[in-house]
Amino acid sequence: MDQQLELESKHKEAKQEILALKEQIPSARIFNQLGKAFKPKTLGYWLSNIVLLNLILLSPQILIALALKEFEKTIPVLEASITAVETVILGIVVAHIAAQIILDDVANRIIEKIINADDISKMLLWFRKTWSMQNISASALPFCLFWVSLAVGGTSLLLQQFVGFGFTLTAALTGLLAGIALYVPLWTSSMVVNLKDYQYEMNAFSPADSEILSDISEMLMKGIYILAATLTVITLVSASSLVNQQLRVTFSLPVLAFAWIVIIAQFLLTRSTLGAITNRAKWKTLNRIRTKINSLEATGDLSDKDTAERLFRLADIHKQIMASKTNTLDWKSFSTLFSQLMLPLLGLLLGNLDKVLKLLSK
Repeated sequence: MDQQLELESKHKEAKQEILALKEQIPSARIFNQLGKAFKPKTLGYWLSNIVLLNLILLSPQILIALALKEFEKTIPVLEASITAVETVILGIVVAHIAAQIILDDVANRIIEKIINADDISKMLLWFRKTWSMQNISASALPFCLFWVSLAVGGTSLLLQQFVGFGFTLTAALTGLLAGIALYVPLWTSSMVVNLKDYQYEMNAFSPADSEILSDISEMLMKGIYILAATLTVITLVSASSLVNQQLRVTFSLPVLAFAWIVIIAQFLLTRSTLGAITNRAKWKTLNRIRTKINSLEATGDLSDKDTAERLFRLADIHKQIMASKTNTLDWKSFSTLFSQLMLPLLGLLLGNLDKVLKLLSK
């Protein structure tokens, strides 16, 4: 009874702490600060965030260019800057929404299925560590540095002159925001791997049909669909007439390839985790049955009818569980993967709709 009460207390504590993280992650702090004049999650809240983020990210480039008379340098790259800023704003909004959904699902659906109090403590420690500013900065800051180096270096090379301090500052702010947004899929991938380390409430005779596997799969599939939809929009924009011809050729296909790699990687990680959880539960039950069979064989009279029947029954159960499926790959999972992969391709085709129509009319 004491262990059960301790477990229930841990479930409640973990749920509260993980739900509290929803307001503590960097994107939530940014949005709550910029949208504090409005009720959270309302239309005014989101409009305020989008308008202010645009001002914060684009103003340095324009104001510094005017002050330092760099506007002639800025004009050729203004279109690319606006496209990058809008893409990053979309990315941070979507990353925030995805993180909120995942944290909510973990708190309300995953935590209660963990049957070991120590595992709950380990999970809480992992969440605290991965959402610490130190951990996020270790990922976001190097990416920001890479972003600035690529943007400023590449653009200056194309213009054959330094692109300007205004553009550099805008690139730094945009890169930092992009790094925070990128941290969410990286964190999600790490969480997928981490989930296989805990003991869950499982169906003893058919582990692959356990509710927890469905909960984890649904949670991660939502995340992958959100990611796929976002990459579809980015692919559409990179391939559309909103971007000049040179940038379309340069970025559209690499964006599609990146989208496919990310989606496939997330899919494989999810299936690997579900398979590991299923396999561990399966062998836990098999080992327990084998222990009973060995004990009964060692202490019982095998010529006794009841003892023999118990042995045959246990052996039959052992055989049935051994034959039960462990691999979570099936036609449904592959059809889901296919639909996710088609979304970015659809974005590329829509972005090049004029070329597609000409090709079909021939």
